[in-house]
Amino acid sequence: MFKKLSMNIRLKWIIYKYYFVIAVSSLLAVIMLTPLFYLSGADWKVLLTAIGGLFSFFFFVQKQELDEAKFINDLLIKFNARYDCMNEKLNAIVKRINTNEPLTSDDINTLNDYFNLCGEEYLFYQRGYIYPEVWRSWVAGMKFFYNDSRIQKLWIEELSSESYYGLNISKEIEQLRVNA
Repeated sequence: MFKKLSMNIRLKWIIYKYYFVIAVSSLLAVIMLTPLFYLSGADWKVLLTAIGGLFSFFFFVQKQELDEAKFINDLLIKFNARYDCMNEKLNAIVKRINTNEPLTSDDINTLNDYFNLCGEEYLFYQRGYIYPEVWRSWVAGMKFFYNDSRIQKLWIEELSSESYYGLNISKEIEQLRVNA
């Protein structure tokens, strides 16, 4: 799943994941290069500026990560609340014993709301605001509903309208299977 994200988003997740290692390595590199810096006759103000720039960069990364974590938390709360409101109806659709029974207009409305939610989640995942492990979990949940032939048929019809921000649920489920 992770490999299909854009390079910028992958780089962001790598920096966030290895932030401490990058910070310590950079600081050690500056400390180790300090004698060479002085031997070359450079001004100490340049070195101080470089160290200050490093600290500013790492403070910025840490602040950015914290802000994004708050934003992601808000997204997850909102997405989960919307899902919770439709969960019972979705499960009722799947639990019907007669799978040849056509979907009612209420079922279709509920499913369209669910498809919209999935599309929005996909959009935020593609933009790097949903952690890949969270997205994999959500795709596993989508797979449960997609396995119902009636839901699958409606979902394929809906996706053919090129709605849902480019979400292709069958490809996402296949990617989940491949990465399992």
